Amino acid sequence: MYYPATFNPHEDGRYDITFVDFPGCVSQGKNLEDALYKAAEVLTLHISGMLADGDALPTPSTLEAARQADEAEALEEADPLPEGTLWQYVLAKPSTRKTKAESPVRLSISLKPSIIEKIDAIAEDMGLTRSGIINVATRDYIRRMGM
Repeated sequence: MYYPATFNPHEDGRYDITFVDFPGCVSQGKNLEDALYKAAEVLTLHISGMLADGDALPTPSTLEAARQADEAEALEEADPLPEGTLWQYVLAKPSTRKTKAESPVRLSISLKPSIIEKIDAIAEDMGLTRSGIINVATRDYIRRMGM
């Protein structure tokens, strides 16, 4: 799954990395190549943690929406974005390793084909399996119901 990252350059060549879709998910690279690597690493860890906690993932912003959000925040804080700021999609590859106690149990369910098509489309957009999206949606529903 891909999410937009913002790469803010420093005069010494370092880059700060932020994600408009994941406030608090930040990193820094000693140069652009290192920043690209660190961005994928921190995003993967952040999303893996969210999935392990049963949190729903946000729909990825477009690069243009990320740029506009960053520019609005910079204007609000009266702190302009540095010249050379870049916006780039970053690939996250969340961990699927489970402990024995968390191992999934096979379940057989019956759903209408139209529902399965919608589940598959959402799962593909989010880079998840059918089971993965059903898991995320169910955990989100349980959390909202206060169970």
